[in-house]
Amino acid sequence: MRTFLLLIAYCLIVTPIGLLSRLVGDPMTRRWNRRTDTYWIPSVPSPAR
Repeated sequence: MRTFLLLIAYCLIVTPIGLLSRLVGDPMTRRWNRRTDTYWIPSVPSPAR
């Protein structure tokens, strides 16, 4: 019974959220950008204590 309820919750909650997020856009900007040379993000050194 618990497995069935989890399946229903997944189908009614998680799946629509995933589909809507694909329609709206990519909030985490995980798409590849073909125009960039590198994806390196320089780190900022933390201040010494």
